[in-house]
Parts: sequence; C-alpha cells; structure tokens
Amino acid sequence: MIDMNAKKVLEALAGFNQGEFAKGDQIHRKTGLMPEKINEAIKSLEKSLLVNNPTVSEKLPPYEFYSVEISDFGRQVLEKYG
Repeated sequence: MIDMNAKKVLEALAGFNQGEFAKGDQIHRKTGLMPEKINEAIKSLEKSLLVNNPTVSEKLPPYEFYSVEISDFGRQVLEKYG
C-alpha cells in the first residue's frame, strides 16, 4: 500500500506520455505538493519500482532527483488498483 502523496505523484506521472520524464516543478504544478513531500513520494515509488529515475546522481534542488517517469509496472499498478 502506498501513501496518498505517493499515489498523487504516481497519478500525475501517469498523465505524461510514456517515455516522457517529469521534473520536480512539473510534479509540483500537477499535485500541489511541496518539494519535501514530492521527494519522499519519489523515494517510496522508486523503492517499489513504480517510477524510473535514470539519473540517480543528478539533482535539481530543491528536489532530490533530476527527472523521473512512471514505470510500466507503475502504470499496471495504477490501472489495477488506482
């Protein structure tokens, strides 16, 4: 079970085209969540393999990531349990 902020972020990422990466400010605009909450959600979603973060070492402050996309698994989980 993922928390509500993580679900909100996952739903926002699902709104992007497959293969399209979202930066923190784009996620903020779609969810209204503050950077700290987005960072926590992305960490949780990464651990669950629901998002892809190809540039783990890069960050775009205040976010602790550069850009992410929803994984195929993330889309499946959202469709099934959304």
